[in-house]
This record gives sequence, C-alpha cells and structure tokens, in this order.
Amino acid sequence: MKECCFSIVLFVLPGLVMASESLSVLPYPADIRVEEAANYLVGGEERALSIHAAARFSSVADMLATRLQNSGIRVTLDADNRHSPDIALVLDKAVGANSSESYRLSVNKEGIRLTAATPTGIFYAMQTLLQLMPAEIYGQAAVSEPLEIPFLEIEDAPRFEWRGLMVDLSRHFFPKEVLKKVIERMAMHKLNRLHLHLTDDPGWRLEIDRYPELTRTGALGDRSNPDGPAQYLSKNDIRELVDYAAQHHIEIVPEIDMPGHGGAAARSYPEYFDGHITYNIGKQQTYEFVEQVLGEVIELFPSRYIHFGGDELRNHNLESLPEVRKLMKEKGFEHIEELEGYFDRFVADFIAGKGRTPMGWDEVAGYDIGNNAVVQWWRGRHPEARDYAVNKGYRVVISPADHVYLDYPQAIGEPGAPWEGNDNGPNSVELIYQWQIVPRTYSKQQQKQVIGIEAALWTEFIRSEQYLEYMLFPRLAAVAEVAWVPGQGRNYEAFRQRLEKQYRRYRAMGINYRIPPASGDSLAGNAAQYLTH
Repeated sequence: MKECCFSIVLFVLPGLVMASESLSVLPYPADIRVEEAANYLVGGEERALSIHAAARFSSVADMLATRLQNSGIRVTLDADNRHSPDIALVLDKAVGANSSESYRLSVNKEGIRLTAATPTGIFYAMQTLLQLMPAEIYGQAAVSEPLEIPFLEIEDAPRFEWRGLMVDLSRHFFPKEVLKKVIERMAMHKLNRLHLHLTDDPGWRLEIDRYPELTRTGALGDRSNPDGPAQYLSKNDIRELVDYAAQHHIEIVPEIDMPGHGGAAARSYPEYFDGHITYNIGKQQTYEFVEQVLGEVIELFPSRYIHFGGDELRNHNLESLPEVRKLMKEKGFEHIEELEGYFDRFVADFIAGKGRTPMGWDEVAGYDIGNNAVVQWWRGRHPEARDYAVNKGYRVVISPADHVYLDYPQAIGEPGAPWEGNDNGPNSVELIYQWQIVPRTYSKQQQKQVIGIEAALWTEFIRSEQYLEYMLFPRLAAVAEVAWVPGQGRNYEAFRQRLEKQYRRYRAMGINYRIPPASGDSLAGNAAQYLTH
C-alpha cells in the first residue's frame, strides 16, 4: 500500500459538545466531543465498506477488516486510495508528539478517520472505533442492528506507559491457547504488558535446552496434583505467543524467580540449591547455572524487561552451607542479606549487560541493583517500600496486593487468596476504580518515576479457564481505566453504567465474567458453578 497522501486537520464541527460518559468506551478517552443527533452509517446493503491505510498501518487495517467481515459486513481494502474511503488509517507524526500511543479518531459526514504516528496508536484508535459499534461486533455472528457511529472528535493518550497484567503459570498451568485469549482481551482494554510468572516452587513452565530436567522433572504436576504430567511452554510456544502479543501491541515480560521460590528447579538440579527451595548463592556453579538459564530466556523473549523476582527469601538453609560461609568471609559479609544483595546485583548486571532492563519485586530495591532497573511494588501494607524505591531513583510499577491482586476475593462471601487481610475490604471493582495510585504528596519528579500499574493473578486456587475469567473480568476493566485515565477524570457511577455495554461485549466473546451488584457487595452473576474449580 502507498502512504495516504492527505492529512486531517482537527476542527470542532458546529454543534459539537463535550460528550457525556454515557458513550460506552472503555477506558474512557482523554477528550471526546460529540455532535448531537448526527451519525455515520458504517457499511450498507448497496456497497461494501471501504478501508484505506497508510502502508505502516496495513496490518491494523487487515485486523479491522477481518473483525468487520466476521460480523457480516462486506469490506474492501482500497490500497490505492482512488476513492474517498469510509474508514482511513492516517499517518500523522504530530499526533505522537507526547506519547507513541496517542491517537485521534474523527467521525463526520466525510467518513471515519483514525490518525496516529505509530502502529500502536492506530491500533488503539481501532479498539475505540470497535467499541462505538454494537457489542455484537465482538462475536462471530452477523450483527443485526445498523452500525451507526455518532459524529465526534476524540483526542486520546494514556496516563501511564506500563499497563499490565501478570499471570502465574507455575501453581496452575495455562497453555498458549488460553494465553492468546488473555492477550486478545488485554488488547481490547488497551493494556500493553503481559508478565508471565514462569517458575516457582510448584512448577517450572519454560523449556530450557541446556537444562532439560527443568521441564522433564520441574514441570511435573501443579499445586493441586504434584504427581501430574509435565506442563510447560515449549520454545516454539513462546515464539508463537510473543508474535501474537506483538500483533496486539503487547510486550511479554518473562519472570524467572530467584534466589527464593526455586523449588521446581531444585527438584531438577539439586546441586545448585540449599537442600530446600533456595538457590545456593555461595556456589560458583550456581552463578553459571543462572547465566545459562537467563541467557536462553533473553534469546527467546525480545522484551526490554527481564524480571528475576528477588522476593521473599525465607525458610532457607543458606547459612549452613560451607560455600555460603566461605563466600561471605571472602566478601566480608556479616549478614545473609548482604550476600542476597550480592547475588541480586550479579543477576541485574548480567541482564543489563545483555542490553535489557532488570526488574524485580520491591525487596530488591535495597540492594543497589542500578537505577536503570524497574522495581515492582507489591507489599501494599508497606508503602515505605514503594517510597524507598522511588527515592532511590528506580522506576516503579505499582502492584499492591490490597488493590490489584486479582486472586483476592471480589466481594464478601467469595473465596480468594487468604495471604493478607485487606483493611480496605475485598478487591472489588469499585475499590480498584476509586484507588489513588500515586500519593498526592509526591513531587513531579517522584510522579514521573511511577511508570504504571500491573494487576497480578496468582493461581493457587485458579485451576480452570472459566474461573480465571471470573477473577479477571470485569476487574480488569477497572485496572485498564485507572491506568489510562487520570484520577480527576474518573467517575465511578459513569464507569459502572459503561460496564453494562462491556458485559454485552464479554457475552459476545464468550467470557465468564462476574456481574457486580448495583449496590452492596454480595455473591452475584454466573459464578457459583466456578467458585470451587
């Protein structure tokens, strides 16, 4: 395709007014102006709908065409732009001046124009356009009602650059087919980081050529059935997932947890461990093992970020190991925490030396792992850990357990993770939505160091795809909106009303979601059959 030879000049049509939040777009755009009582009819019986895209945006045009065709709409791709298209995907570098994810969406009597500086921006413009159509557009059956879109102008960009979801594959494994659905649904919500927790005590879920026992032995079983068959992602699975995620403008961030949480690897290669679940960080061969494993991970994942965990070093047997005592003496260390810091710096330096950014849970912030690193704050009861990381100059992703751990219950009376009591009550949609993410006391510089938020779905009690969906939706919609929309631009009641159409989209996609009650917090929706799965 050739580049579009025209550009769109943004102007406000007569009669355009600030939109009310009744327009069911989620997350809600930064600025919308809607013309009252004027609509554009998408497609029709007499002719096919035409789409033209700048060459850089051809893949997004193909995705849009496929989605519309699946809903019974005839579509033609106008490669040469010989006629004024119904939908044009326009390249304009000025739109991305402040964010590479910015976009503009314009609907008027001339047609529909999606404008952005990058493929990611145009992809998000497409997501907004689809949400302006009937919810059934997300299904596989033909849409029965007319596709009428109001005349409007949208200017949009996200609040945070990091808008993520972590899925734990160690405790209960979910294959690539399920993860692809997660990717599609993240993209629908304009989320852009999928963090895969690939290793922990119950299972090692990633193929490593140099150490085949990691999957032959370490991938056996799960938290429910330790004697079950091996379950893991092959390298071909990962390549397929990485490519699929990239098509949906999502970056997959791998996590190999160390030096604790190593039980599955310890069953496979006990010579590198403390006799329990912790890496023997006093043994030179352990460092070689780490280098080899992370080297393969880095080759496999193109992500800018490699997560190495670094959390909860506890119940270990390190002080009793002669290699540990020897190394501590050589380094002049008096406390095991000093050796832990030595190991974390080694891992962070190795990752950085490969041209990637090291990332760890908030415990690593105290070990001077380099200001290039990203720290993920999870201990909601310890805001001082977040503040410490920010004050040390780290970039921080906000993931407090008492707000965005989605294995926690959504309402009183529902099951969920019991690890920490939540002083705020269950991790409900409303709690997430009303959340003040960045402390008001932070300076402008401190605010800049908070690069985003990430919800976490640990899977101790999540064994089925249906229950996984129930715990994700619609809470993931609330996560998406608070990651995209600044706090002063949010209104919970308006959001709750917009969720009504989101539920219709979920139904069209076959998602098992929880319907929060209109008032109060009690068991609701279609959950009962999945709560014990």
